[in-house]
Amino acid sequence: MCSYIIQMLSETAGLSPCYYFCTSQDAGNVSSCILRTIALQLLRKHLDLASLIANEFVYRGTNCSMVQLKILIPQLLAIVPCTRVVVDGVDECSKEGQQAILRDLQLLCLDQTARCKILFSSRREVHIGQKLSGKPQVLLDGRIEVEKDICSYVKYNVRQLHTSDEDLLHRLESILVEKANGTYFPRRGGLLYC
Repeated sequence: MCSYIIQMLSETAGLSPCYYFCTSQDAGNVSSCILRTIALQLLRKHLDLASLIANEFVYRGTNCSMVQLKILIPQLLAIVPCTRVVVDGVDECSKEGQQAILRDLQLLCLDQTARCKILFSSRREVHIGQKLSGKPQVLLDGRIEVEKDICSYVKYNVRQLHTSDEDLLHRLESILVEKANGTYFPRRGGLLYC
């Protein structure tokens, strides 16, 4: 679903979309990775930002630390006319990572409300829901598009398994899709328990 949103944003004239897909393998400061990615994506789309980055940071010999990113990103957002940031999979991060992401991105965009908007995509998590309460939300549970995305993802990953047993692949695919949808109930005595 997020890839569709990003594609639509990319095709909209005057918008500068940035995106980051969180994974459970993200280690360290995910918030810093997101901010670096935003800076890089904005720089790729607006090459004239290179002189700002060079003059303010590179020529001064500063490192690309979180402190510097918190200075740089608002400057970039003030120059770029209309930015949309999509962060998918926030729930994949640790609780500390989730808190940092929500805090840092919301703080950086407070003064840029007309220029920059952020879309967080996540499963319903208590902490995330509390932190974003009062913000517009779209519930996608039970949507056919979400089901299709899950099926496509599972099919792709199951096809990466190396086996000639097509029946096993179809059973794995079925179980994983059901598990992702929350409808999987393992049978006693079955071959595979997830």
